[in-house]
Amino acid sequence: MTRVTTLDEPALLERLQLVAEAFRPSAPIDRRSLFSGRTDQIAELFSVVAQPGQHAVVYGERGVGKTSLAAVVAELLASSGVLTARATCDSGDDFSSVWRKALSEIALHTETRGIGFAATTTDVATPASAVLGDAVVTPHMVARALEALAQPRPLAIFLDEFDRLSAGGDRALFTDTVKLLSDHAAAATLVLVGVGDTIDELLREHRSIERALVQVRMPRMSRDELAEVARRGIEAAQMTIEEPAVDRVTALSQGLPHFTHLLTQLAAQGALAERHANVGMPEVEFAVERAIQRAQQSVTEAYLRAEPEGIALLAAALAEDDEFGYFSGIDGLGRLVELGILEQRGERYRFVNPLLPPYVVMRSELAP
Repeated sequence: MTRVTTLDEPALLERLQLVAEAFRPSAPIDRRSLFSGRTDQIAELFSVVAQPGQHAVVYGERGVGKTSLAAVVAELLASSGVLTARATCDSGDDFSSVWRKALSEIALHTETRGIGFAATTTDVATPASAVLGDAVVTPHMVARALEALAQPRPLAIFLDEFDRLSAGGDRALFTDTVKLLSDHAAAATLVLVGVGDTIDELLREHRSIERALVQVRMPRMSRDELAEVARRGIEAAQMTIEEPAVDRVTALSQGLPHFTHLLTQLAAQGALAERHANVGMPEVEFAVERAIQRAQQSVTEAYLRAEPEGIALLAAALAEDDEFGYFSGIDGLGRLVELGILEQRGERYRFVNPLLPPYVVMRSELAP
């Protein structure tokens, strides 16, 4: 049993701030010091960047931490001397706007000297997007610009939420760009981050570029990886956590780092509300109640829509699934498919919103 020490006001306030910084259930992790697990995926991306002409697609279901991976790998690459830029695609973007966003993250520096014998030299920074001009951007223009930027040192561009681009002409332009860079063995790497179970759901054009694309699969996190998330965050907050509490949090999380962050953060806040710095089972149960209250509106709405199918809903939420959330072997799920709660692929099913199953389980355990 961990000895409980009553915290004074300064220590309490300090830990409250540290907990807020250590756990981010609603935002991607963007610092290596707060990131846990995914060593295989980090190594794969490092290997891709080191190989001229190679590029990567990071894929997997929503909620498994693809954006966090991209942010942390970009930070690690930058610290090792690689020029990096990140841009997030949205539904209003096209090929030109994505590249203007991405290259605006890179500054081109030039020196200008004033007039006169004692004139000073001034450093002028210009966004690299300026090299694209005002015309419609083409793959050839982008490839030429990236090759030039990669001359002094290797370059890596991360394009997040790539799947939000329309599946048509714009995606084809990106595959054209990948092919040009690959053919020239340029020291510029594109990392396309998006949702899908296979690369086919991201890139449907130009099968010839598959040899240039390394597929980096992001499955759900293992219990050990989630335990590392909880322990590392608690350690960063200068607190302690008991092993049964870690086990409970990782079991409820069902492979999704969002719930590990949320439950551990709420449990830590529960401990601090009692003016101590140890997280045990009582704090985790407190966190479960708070997590239900704080669930995203989309999750609660989906739950209320499916609640009449209570037995089938809970059975689906408790089903043993694969690394991409698919399960099989349960009868009577047709209504949940009709309600838009589940998606079906052959004889396999998966929740449309991966955050719903843990919520369903937590609700069931608190039911009278």
